[in-house]
Amino acid sequence: MSQIAMRRRQVRSRVIRLALRDGLLYLIVGAIILGCLFPLIFAFSISIKTTKGFYTAPFHLIPRQPTILPYRYILTISPYFPGQMLNSAIVALGAVALTIIMATMGGYAFSRLDWRFRDLAFYSMIISMFVPHAGGLMAQYELMDFLHLRNSLLGLILAFGAGLPVPIFIMRQVFLSIPKEIEESAYIDGASTWKVLWKIALPMSTSGMLVVAILKFVAVWGNYLFVLTMIDKQELYLVSISVAIIQQLAGSEMLDYQDLVGSNVAAAAYITVMLPVVLVYIILQKWFVRGLTEGVLKF
Repeated sequence: MSQIAMRRRQVRSRVIRLALRDGLLYLIVGAIILGCLFPLIFAFSISIKTTKGFYTAPFHLIPRQPTILPYRYILTISPYFPGQMLNSAIVALGAVALTIIMATMGGYAFSRLDWRFRDLAFYSMIISMFVPHAGGLMAQYELMDFLHLRNSLLGLILAFGAGLPVPIFIMRQVFLSIPKEIEESAYIDGASTWKVLWKIALPMSTSGMLVVAILKFVAVWGNYLFVLTMIDKQELYLVSISVAIIQQLAGSEMLDYQDLVGSNVAAAAYITVMLPVVLVYIILQKWFVRGLTEGVLKF
């Protein structure tokens, strides 16, 4: 009986240690998540405050008199913000589509086709990933101006779609994770390279394409410097520029709409611009993680 009791005490102590370890782990993870989400919660709290609630002390994270006037202003009253949201959607989706097409073909060529100087071209492309984008901004400006693509949404789509080193690298890793035997059996049956790519490789690489799509969408949606350099007309700005303009307006407090303060409107703009990116990630989260684990992280 003493041995049985001792065994029970050991099991009980082990269960307690595991419970404490798991509880501490959850506490740490929860604190990290709260720290990451608090700026967003704080911005949302400001965005639904009235002028009186904004200046009331002490600060209340949950507004006592919430309002949607800041969102109404940026979505209906602001002369350019809704149109700039549409511009961002057009450019982001166009760049994503172009990038997926080019990166898929490039990744397949680097992973499956044998051609001269293939490795040299691939490693040269990898090196270009580490070159700061701002370093070639003036050259890109001159090229876009020469091709008459400045102040054009099509020019932005083509320029963002040309950022292929990282997408091609991702798609190459995804294609390398696909067993060659599957494609070789198709070649034996008489399939061409294009048919193998279309019928076999592409259906097995959809997760990698979704990874590329999400990364490109986020990069285009939040780009500021390149858009500001290539676009001079305010009606063609993307939302990243619009938010910066609203932030300047908030800093000067020169807003005259139902006694709103600029900080409310700036916070509402931040939340509105952030929502599409969050929704895209939430909808595609499963496939994004699957693409990372199945191919992208396998070297």
